[in-house]
Amino acid sequence: MVKRFFITAYTFFVVTVASATIIPVAVFLGLTSLMGLRKTSSELMYKAIRSISLCIIFCTGFKLTVSGTENIPPRGKTGLCFVCNHSGILDILLLFTAVGRPFGFISKREIMYVPFINLWLLLLGGICMDRNNPRKSLYAIHRGIAKIKKGYSMAIFPEGTRSRGRGLLPFKAGSFHLATDSGADIVPVALTGSYEAFEKTKWVHPGPVYVSFGKAIKTANAEFGKDRQYFSDRAREEIAELLAAHRDGASSLRPSFSP
Repeated sequence: MVKRFFITAYTFFVVTVASATIIPVAVFLGLTSLMGLRKTSSELMYKAIRSISLCIIFCTGFKLTVSGTENIPPRGKTGLCFVCNHSGILDILLLFTAVGRPFGFISKREIMYVPFINLWLLLLGGICMDRNNPRKSLYAIHRGIAKIKKGYSMAIFPEGTRSRGRGLLPFKAGSFHLATDSGADIVPVALTGSYEAFEKTKWVHPGPVYVSFGKAIKTANAEFGKDRQYFSDRAREEIAELLAAHRDGASSLRPSFSP
């Protein structure tokens, strides 16, 4: 118990100190953006947040394995839609570490009450959604679609909430508007270990965490057009297969890198 207490206290200390460094970085990059270098500013901001995420993972002893990065399409005129399962709050940190390019989140508005994560969300162009207000939710989706069409990538959690050890929950097909209406490729992402690493007991448990990228699913000019249910089912099946590989010890996965 004493050991877990010190590990947890140390983790929060590292998160606080590391995340606080983003404030002066944000001020500098904000000035860069005002000078007309918005794309450069976005790239530098992502690199800063990714470095902080890697620092937190390294300092707290999580054993991260990332696989399937070769499945992420090269950058184009249209951004990507990363579709992820969501088991714990640390999933956001894992994504920052693994994706390798700037991206924003479509998230519920409650995330704005989470220190540092809310700042990261805003700085990377994330969008908050009020799930109790259909009109505002639709407006948020349209903002995300516009960003993707301009070349920005977005990440969504179509389960709608954290599963917290309950396995892969049903997907909400409506969230796939983001991909089908923008013509973006869907990249399925499987995340494992974040719930066990902290939320399960509210103590930090250093251990294995996995991020795996599945094969991209094209929506532009696809035979199924804007059939959101079809793309929802395909993405969910791909993520379920990757999660099964994680449960088998990820022996069938070829690691892209392991910080």
